[in-house]
Amino acid sequence: MRVKGVINSIWNEFVYGGHLLSLGASAILYSTVLIFNKPISIPLLVLGYGINQVIYTYNHFKEAEKDALTNPERAKHVKQKKTKILFILYLFLVIVSLIFLQDLGTFLFAAFLMAGGIMFTEFFKGLTRKIVGFKTFYASLFWAFLIILSAIYYNINYIPLIILLFLFVYLRFVLSIAFFDIKDIESDKRDFLKTFPVLLGRNKTLSFLHILNFISILPLVLGVYFKILPTFSLSLCLFYFYSFYYLRQAVSKSKNIRKLSYIMVDGEYIFWPLILFLSLIIFL
Repeated sequence: MRVKGVINSIWNEFVYGGHLLSLGASAILYSTVLIFNKPISIPLLVLGYGINQVIYTYNHFKEAEKDALTNPERAKHVKQKKTKILFILYLFLVIVSLIFLQDLGTFLFAAFLMAGGIMFTEFFKGLTRKIVGFKTFYASLFWAFLIILSAIYYNINYIPLIILLFLFVYLRFVLSIAFFDIKDIESDKRDFLKTFPVLLGRNKTLSFLHILNFISILPLVLGVYFKILPTFSLSLCLFYFYSFYYLRQAVSKSKNIRKLSYIMVDGEYIFWPLILFLSLIIFL
């Protein structure tokens, strides 16, 4: 029983501590390495993970009381761990990564990403009461900024390539974050937050996300067609079917929307470099 308890504790930390999504940040950066055809930089991958953990740990700590009503599983887990110590640890991880990278541009942009994430929790989240979908658009923007972070570090100056990858990541995250909001419809209504599920309802939101799912792969198709992106990057279009599956699953209210969100939706991005790597081998 003790072993089972340890395993459950590790799993809960992995899921509710944001680690799956943070590994997704590293995976997105690794995907750019493959597409940019550059050597892998372990400190850069660690940096992506660390930045995300700093932001999410801060957010979870600040919103623990509210989460007790809207996200009890995560709130319970957050209250059981030493969040402040972990925040300092993740910040230290970011600093060590930047020391190894030794790049001023990367340092400044990493600081900008962390500041933007923390400022959302402190100042900007309330704008979702005034601007429809603000949280979704804002958070997606900062995820897409990972493309800029990688381009800065590798000194990529080909603007069309950066824009198309940026749009792809941005649209994929608008899709996933809007899906996440479905589980919080009732609490967001009470807080007067104008998320897409609150305004459109569950079914219309899912219909909208099906359309967005298709639109999200268009930057890849256009990039390959105009020879801006390498051909093997088309393999990421497979994630249209990945999202189609969980969107279809979510139609049934008997499905656990939290599990779909925390495991399947958050888990998408760790598969990106694997699919790219396999397709790269095939196309070579």
